[in-house]
Amino acid sequence: MKSAVTAVVSRFTRVFARDKSANGKRVLVNEILSIQVISAALIGALAIASLYWGGQWVLQDNYGRWALQWTEELNELGSPLFLADDGEALIRLESYVDRYPEIDRVAYYDENGSVLFAVGNGDDVETVDNLAASLLSDAKAVVGQRKPYLMHGGILDPRKFEVTAPVWIESIPDDGLFEFDPTSDQPESRTQLIGFVGIHLDFVMFHDQLLSNIRGAVLILMALLILFGLYGRRTLRKALASISDLQKPIEELAKGNLDVKFEPAEHREISDIVEALETTASALGERDAELLELANHDSLTGLFNRRRFVEELDKEIADVTVMGHTSALFFIDLDQFKYVNDACGHPAGDRLIRKVADELKRSVRRSDIVARFGGDEFAILMPRTDAEGASSAAKEILSDMRRMAHIEEDRVFHVHCSIGVTMLTEDELRRDELINQADMACREAKLAGRNRMHLYAHSEDTVHRIAADVGWMNRLRKAVDEDLFELRFQPINRIDTGATTHHEVLIRLRSDNGKMILPDAFLPAAVRFGLMSEIDLWMIRHASQAYAEHFCSARNIKLAINLSANAFENDNLTDLVEQSFKKHDVNPGDITLEVTESLAIRRPLHVEQQITSLRALGCKFALDDFGTGYSSFSYLQKLRFDYIKIDGAFVQDILNNPVDQKMIKLIAEIGREAGMQTIAEYVQNAESLHLLGDLGVDMAQGYFIGRPTKRPQLKPTPISLNARRVKRSSR
Repeated sequence: MKSAVTAVVSRFTRVFARDKSANGKRVLVNEILSIQVISAALIGALAIASLYWGGQWVLQDNYGRWALQWTEELNELGSPLFLADDGEALIRLESYVDRYPEIDRVAYYDENGSVLFAVGNGDDVETVDNLAASLLSDAKAVVGQRKPYLMHGGILDPRKFEVTAPVWIESIPDDGLFEFDPTSDQPESRTQLIGFVGIHLDFVMFHDQLLSNIRGAVLILMALLILFGLYGRRTLRKALASISDLQKPIEELAKGNLDVKFEPAEHREISDIVEALETTASALGERDAELLELANHDSLTGLFNRRRFVEELDKEIADVTVMGHTSALFFIDLDQFKYVNDACGHPAGDRLIRKVADELKRSVRRSDIVARFGGDEFAILMPRTDAEGASSAAKEILSDMRRMAHIEEDRVFHVHCSIGVTMLTEDELRRDELINQADMACREAKLAGRNRMHLYAHSEDTVHRIAADVGWMNRLRKAVDEDLFELRFQPINRIDTGATTHHEVLIRLRSDNGKMILPDAFLPAAVRFGLMSEIDLWMIRHASQAYAEHFCSARNIKLAINLSANAFENDNLTDLVEQSFKKHDVNPGDITLEVTESLAIRRPLHVEQQITSLRALGCKFALDDFGTGYSSFSYLQKLRFDYIKIDGAFVQDILNNPVDQKMIKLIAEIGREAGMQTIAEYVQNAESLHLLGDLGVDMAQGYFIGRPTKRPQLKPTPISLNARRVKRSSR
């Protein structure tokens, strides 16, 4: 049996050793099973201990009963105490002892505790000692008691007991044997102690049998525990197999594979987990589909957005290069779209954009790809067509657009468009070059009178223009990454006092030959290639740095920073400005942010929200290029500015053009009524400055006031004597 148990234990150990995790982590099956086995082992150990101690108690109780019985019987056989020569009594005594192997020996003592003789089955019969004085005294005390014997031993060695019992005789007083009445008051009987009987009991065979049974029970318990462990392991592994089966599907789910299949589980708890995972995968799939829709499509029209359209364009370029066919790229710009926004508001413009998108989809083939590039610009990719087919399709789009009428507030708008077309051939052109070609063709269509199409044609001029644009893109990318732009500071002075109020921060780029390049030369390319937003952030960072560098001791000088429309497309613009100001300890109240009128007209709601958050930061605002739009004065009511910068087109010929003079005077009066200060740009001489003062303009900027310099300079403007008199009289 032991060899079988050992084999099972060995098998059990190997199984658990094989289950050990490769990465050193605990195995759930082993941990649960270990807890169960340990718990069962503890319960089994307690049961065995209870069995042992309970058996001991039962045996001792039985030993006591047997000892009492044997003592009473031996007391009856105590004739040797008063019949020493009774051979028959000795024979009966020896026969009695032989019948009970548990009786090791029986000894008889006289009343003084001296050994008379001993009979027994052991070898120590001849060496029996006399009763000890203390034992003799205790034995005499139990004479006539309910429990007339002494039992000692069994605590240190529960297999052996010593029983000592007194032997006495009782006699009734002589008062007439035949006239004795037990119910009457009679004198007490007399008791005479005649000796003692001592029994030595040895229950080794019973104790050993108990221990043998307990050892058998322990072995059986161990075997049952091992079998329980193996069976429990198998059962737990089967029960937890459903959880293990979830590992690979969950890994695939984490990788983004939402088409994973989960095996059904038998147990309710695991089935709930599987159901929750399936629900999660389904929810993630729906969310990813929504995110993919948002990432690939324009939220207003549902058309592909610029990012997705560029991906499709790259695929078509690769197909054209491999297959050798030709395709067409259309760039479409709506003509005079801003009139709808100006007349009816931005929501009306959105409705028109959606209507145009639907019309474009109806006008092209199902295989063609239509996208909204931004604002009122659209693009169409027409695969597998030649120049003639592309021209025919563009003319059909123009015809459909001419027939389309849009009604807003009882007003009918006929919105036309200009289309630029370029062909995708095997010339291995890059997408940026193709987009630039289509854009250039669209501009040619606009220059030719709008509401028409123009097919891009290669020429020396266009090739040089494309190469220049690509060169600008690379140069601007390098300038942004390596901080190659430079700042210049042009003063803005008050006309009445000549004092410098603040400086406009201008951007410059140095060419390879060391000459300074003005922003008019490179900013249009930056807008076309999507670099303007990065340039705006560069301006904010470096203007803040310049503020900290130059104005520590002259806090009265302030800065004006230009921001393009791309800067306001960044929802974190306010946070970026605040971080830059905190880094360089810039007082927001010393900074004026200039935005163009075209930006305010194009996206009034969005710009208003951005301006509100930046104004809450402490910045001031100036409306640049004011007067060139179609609804300049109406937007002054919607957007609150601190400064109005009058466009230089009204200032350059102010001395010879009365219309410009009246326009400037009107702007100055409106600005004064609205609580805004006016700034005139491009002031080239003292006469223009004097006339601007007479027209009510507050400040001036231009070469006469001060040229852009590397460091801000406080250079007051000389004022005329007449201006001085006006100033004194106003006091």
